[in-house]
Amino acid sequence: MNPPHLKAATRRKLTTIANATLVSMLCGFVYPFIFTTSQQPGSPAWHSHLNGIAIGFFLGLSLSFGEMYIFQTYLRRLRFSLFILAQTFYYAIATNMIIIVVMGSHLVIFHGLSFTQAFQAVGSNQGMGSTEFLTINLYALAVILFISVFRRINRMLGPHALFNFLIGKYHKPVEEERVFMFLDLKSSTTIAEKLGHALYHRFLNDFFYDITPAIIDSKGEIYQYVGDEVVVTWTGEKGLRDANCINCYFRVFTAIAAVSDKYERKYGFTPTFKAGFHYGTVIAGLIGDIKRDMVFHGDTVNTAARIRSECTVLGRDLLLSQDLLKRISISEYLSPESMGSIRLRGKEQEIELFSVKEAA
Repeated sequence: MNPPHLKAATRRKLTTIANATLVSMLCGFVYPFIFTTSQQPGSPAWHSHLNGIAIGFFLGLSLSFGEMYIFQTYLRRLRFSLFILAQTFYYAIATNMIIIVVMGSHLVIFHGLSFTQAFQAVGSNQGMGSTEFLTINLYALAVILFISVFRRINRMLGPHALFNFLIGKYHKPVEEERVFMFLDLKSSTTIAEKLGHALYHRFLNDFFYDITPAIIDSKGEIYQYVGDEVVVTWTGEKGLRDANCINCYFRVFTAIAAVSDKYERKYGFTPTFKAGFHYGTVIAGLIGDIKRDMVFHGDTVNTAARIRSECTVLGRDLLLSQDLLKRISISEYLSPESMGSIRLRGKEQEIELFSVKEAA
C-alpha cells in the first residue's frame, strides 16, 4: 500500500490557509466601517475597503506560513515565554511590512506616484507616523491574535470538536455508531527506562506528530492520548467506507517507516506498535463541570481496549472484532486470519477476533 500522506497533509494545510485568509480579508473589508479612514484627494470610499482586503489577504498568508512552517515545526519545542516572544516579533514585523507595501502600492497604482515617492510618503509623518497607521497596526494584530487563539483551541480540542461544541451537538448525550482503534507502542516501559523522562516525552511527541497525517488521511478523529497510547475514532460511515479504519493502521506503519532514519538517529530504534479495533454503539456527550470534556461511553470502547490487549497474548500487531470485519470490504492487498473465539478480560461472552496483515 502507498497511501497519499502528502496529499492529505497538503489538503489540510490548504484548507487552514484558505480559512485564515478569508477571515482576515473579511476583517480587513469591515475595517473602514469601524474606524474613520483618511482618503487621498479624489479617492473613492471603496479604495479603503480594497486596501483592507489586500492587507487581510497577506496577513492571512503570513499567519498561516508562520504557524505551519515556523512555529509548529522549528520552534514548537521552545520554552513558552520564548515562543510567545518569537511569535510577537514575527507578527509585528510581518504586519508593518504588509501595511507599508499595500499603502505604497495603492499610491503607485491609483495616484500615479513612483515607487520612491510612494514609499517616502508612507514613511512620512502622514504615513507611518500617523494615528491611522497605528490604528491599522493594532487592529491587524488583534485579528491575528483572534485567529491564532481560535486555531490553538481547535488544535487542542480536535478539528471537529470545537465546531460541534459551538453548535451544541453534544450538550445532550447522543447515541452513535462508531469504530474505535486503540494503538499503543510496544515495549514502552523498557523504552521509558532507557530514554529517561524528558527524552521519552520528546519521543512520544515525535511519534504522535508523525502519525497524525495518516490518521487524517483515513478520516479518523483523535479522541485522546493516554500515556503511550492514542485512541482514534470514526463515525460508522467514515470508518467503514473503503475500510478507512483498518487502512489507517497500515498508513501509520508506512509513515513511521518513512522516517525510521530519524528515530534511529535520535533514539537508537524505530518504534513499533499494536492496535485493536471494534465497532458498535456508544453514548457521546460532554461531561464535567470546571473542566468539560467530550467523552464516549459504552461497551464498544471497553471492548476495543481489551482487543488491543490481546495483541500481546496472541502475538499479533493488529486485531479486530468480527462485528467490524463483517461490515468492511477488505481490499485485495489485505489478508484476514481468524484467531478463534476468545473471552476477553471482564467479558461474559466470547468474541471472534481476526488478525489482518498485508497479503504477500
